[in-house]
Amino acid sequence: MAADGAVDQECVEGYLFARSPLRVLLVRRPPRRGRIWVPVSGKVDPKDRDLASALRRELAEETGLDESRSPVPLDWSVRFEGPDGRRWRLHAFGVEVPSTFVPRLSREHDAFAWLAPERARERLYYSDNREALDRLLEVLRDQASTDSTSPVGRSSESPPQAVIVPRLGEALYAALREGHHRKIALQVPAGLVRNAHDLAATIREAVGVPVVVASRPCFGACDFPSPSETPGVDALVVLGHAPIPNVPLDRTTYFVEMREAGGDPDALAATVQAGGVPPRVGLVASVQHLDLVEPFVAALQKRGYTVRIGTGDRRLQYAAQALGCNYTTAEAVEHDVDAFLFLGTGRFHPLGLAFAVEKPVWSIDPLRGELDPPIDRGQLVRRRQLLVATTRGARRWGILVSTLAGQNRSPTALTLQARARARGFDAELFVSDRIDPRDLEGRDVDAYVNTACPRIALDDSDLYPRPVLTVPEFLMAIGEAPLEPYRFDTYH
Repeated sequence: MAADGAVDQECVEGYLFARSPLRVLLVRRPPRRGRIWVPVSGKVDPKDRDLASALRRELAEETGLDESRSPVPLDWSVRFEGPDGRRWRLHAFGVEVPSTFVPRLSREHDAFAWLAPERARERLYYSDNREALDRLLEVLRDQASTDSTSPVGRSSESPPQAVIVPRLGEALYAALREGHHRKIALQVPAGLVRNAHDLAATIREAVGVPVVVASRPCFGACDFPSPSETPGVDALVVLGHAPIPNVPLDRTTYFVEMREAGGDPDALAATVQAGGVPPRVGLVASVQHLDLVEPFVAALQKRGYTVRIGTGDRRLQYAAQALGCNYTTAEAVEHDVDAFLFLGTGRFHPLGLAFAVEKPVWSIDPLRGELDPPIDRGQLVRRRQLLVATTRGARRWGILVSTLAGQNRSPTALTLQARARARGFDAELFVSDRIDPRDLEGRDVDAYVNTACPRIALDDSDLYPRPVLTVPEFLMAIGEAPLEPYRFDTYH
């Protein structure tokens, strides 16, 4: 501990908490920084107006939390001396957030957990952190002293949380053991269904609790098995996806992102240059290849490229990340680039990206090392506009609504119904958890508008007995929006 007096560096730390029941958010540092559980913390910069503004900045950078949140001083600080002899002082704050808040982690942390206070205290690595947490609980108890029914300070099970794990392995098994679950369900993407039973057996052996396989593959981070599909299960392991920050969870869910370190950045950059990709480019990647983004950008810059990476809206966990329903990381930088480059495998994301932006879209497969030619966006859009034109005479509309937490746009569906009826159209809602073309056969409708996953209309329209439009396309069809410019149905 340093002596009283001046300090060389002021620091702040924030204990994010949610009420009813009380939970505390902890983040975990990656292996290179000790793999320990801590609160969000950081240095006070000269540009920060005060300690509270410094913490708001750190929380925005490390968790994506809105900077309008007001930290509450805990009147607790600690002085210490670093290995280099510098004197530091750390100030603790509490920050209340909604119970549905899912942090968007920076590279400073590789996992997070919402925990009951007792569990959080057990996981905190530093004794100073435990003291600060005790001070937070003391402040909250004082606030709740007039309410005998308040849950503050009461022992309670932690509600559903999202836990991020980069890949299969001991990190996942350790997190599952820490969770003390009774029964686990494993859900895999379609490409891994042949391996699902072996993977479940491996998890079962490592964790020591029953593990069942969800029979339906996972097509996205909003497509989890329901409690009725997996009875008795209190935790889900989902492979191949990152959490969607604004999607609430009904059970603790472990997102195994299946990060893939493969790919030679220099060789990929040479392939991009040889393929004629313009020098001002925006980079978008699937979650599996986000670890390659930084070295790939450096390799492109050595070859004279200017690379822009955007930060998306609240539906995206990471900068540069792509979701099939959301490409706001690209939209954020579209005006600063001449083309986009997708880093990943397959055509699913490049096609969605081509619908979302008007600049050319190339894609490079880091595993094959091959560059695909730019997608003909004009052809894609013309095909959709032709479909819209065929529905101009439709009088009876079916409005498709999904009850999945990550796809439910009931307010949008009701608004569309009201707008259609105001123009003299017949419009009815069709509600289910998953939209299936077989359930729509024989319906007395002329066309559908889909408010669930936008890719249902764009990729699977040919499977349906009637035309299926996106929300913007429906507005075109009933005369409330022009055919040009074409708008992608971004899901926020």
